[in-house]
Amino acid sequence: MKKKLYGIVCLCSIVSLMLCACGKKEQGNPVRLPAEEDIVSVGVSDGEKYAVSPDSEAEAAEFIGEFLSILKDMEITGRESINDVPVNKDFITIHINCDGVAGTTLFYYVDKGTEYVEQPYQGIYKPAPALGNCIKEMLASADNTPLMITFQASVIEKTNDAVTVKPADGSPELDSADQFYISNEENPELQIGDLVEISYNGEIMESYPAQLGEVYKITVIEQAGE
Repeated sequence: MKKKLYGIVCLCSIVSLMLCACGKKEQGNPVRLPAEEDIVSVGVSDGEKYAVSPDSEAEAAEFIGEFLSILKDMEITGRESINDVPVNKDFITIHINCDGVAGTTLFYYVDKGTEYVEQPYQGIYKPAPALGNCIKEMLASADNTPLMITFQASVIEKTNDAVTVKPADGSPELDSADQFYISNEENPELQIGDLVEISYNGEIMESYPAQLGEVYKITVIEQAGE
């Protein structure tokens, strides 16, 4: 009887350990990445310099494939990402640019000697050292020209110091969100219905309405009523 009871207890202990191990393995969300065939380029920016993957089709395809492979193999830490950008970190922004679908923005940084990649509201991951080496090589070969992307949008809401805009049809930004909230202290003349052109650094925060990383300029293309 005692041997039988002892066997049951051991079996229960083994099952419990297996369940715990499985739970730890599955803890956390895997990184979300676009399909490789949709990606047209990969860019990295440290706030001063912007570097992008090779231009030629063959070199671009090889680079994107290797870069994506590193990201897919990252270790899930189980730590949560609760902000649009990492807090109190000197980070490098990774832009995965796509054709026809929304791209993805990730953040790379080193914390207490450990490399991490953070995807806003999805998770925090540990990449292989190859990622950091690749990013350093890209930035080392970059010039000092910051990334600048422009798109057209219409003003749908306005306050004293901000506007909410809707990207024009065909804009890649429309794949990310149908509304963007933008600080606007330098263009008080903007009105609802104005068509504007917005220049920014390519970063889109995953909030709603969405927000842009750094807005360089808002230019009026056509005023409402004209």
